[in-house]
Amino acid sequence: MAEKLENVLVLAHPGHELRIHHWLEREKPRVYLLTDGSGGRQMARTRYSRDLVEAAGATPGAVFGDIPDAVWYEALLAQNSDFFIDVLTKIHMDLASAKNLQIVSDAVDGYNPMHDLAYAYGRALTALLKKTAKVARHLCSAAVPNVAGAVELEIQLDRAARARKVAAVENYAPLADEARRILERDPQCFDRERLISQHFDWNGPWAPEWELIGKQRVAAGIYRRCISYKDNVQPVAQRLEFESTCAQIDLVGSSALTRRQAKNLWR
Repeated sequence: MAEKLENVLVLAHPGHELRIHHWLEREKPRVYLLTDGSGGRQMARTRYSRDLVEAAGATPGAVFGDIPDAVWYEALLAQNSDFFIDVLTKIHMDLASAKNLQIVSDAVDGYNPMHDLAYAYGRALTALLKKTAKVARHLCSAAVPNVAGAVELEIQLDRAARARKVAAVENYAPLADEARRILERDPQCFDRERLISQHFDWNGPWAPEWELIGKQRVAAGIYRRCISYKDNVQPVAQRLEFESTCAQIDLVGSSALTRRQAKNLWR
């Protein structure tokens, strides 16, 4: 008998799961949240997401909003790609016994570097897990409206599912303003949910919106320095891809020498 399909959800920030709340209820995935949603100076949002995920019958994973945003950004600015590989290893080990999976992650959207890196994690996990399990495909849930990608799944919410989603959004107090803005830009988000496919090329040049905004804030004296795609995000995404595919490395049992060699390539 075929193993039951297990869904895995990898999101940059707590609260992104609200975009696909009914899918969460239906598929009950194992959920990984990279950051705690604290941003620059805000409070962590992790407990709100833990309550929401568990109420939907889904399962928090081994990486679940316990690393502050600032730590991720500091690692990017320091070009510390080992930090990102260590997180990938922890998620991979947590899924070691899985046999039949589908990976869903945030989409590349250029809105926030962690959104884009969540996609890189989704793709890296897909490649890694294919070595030991059946992996159906890697799909994406866009955290913000109007993100490019082919629609692979669309769920129309009935009245009851819509009411539960509205209540979940209203109860997620830290995101009240952001939810209002997204609703204004995407008024159908309470009526339907979509998963898309993307095929982003990490080897080409790109000028994401978050980098342009960062440069403006540095010029205005708000930031001392900003994350760039070429110097900070692209190398991390490329190393995640290398570790999971090209090097054929088993991250759970990789040798110190192999890790050292890979580290030197991307420093």
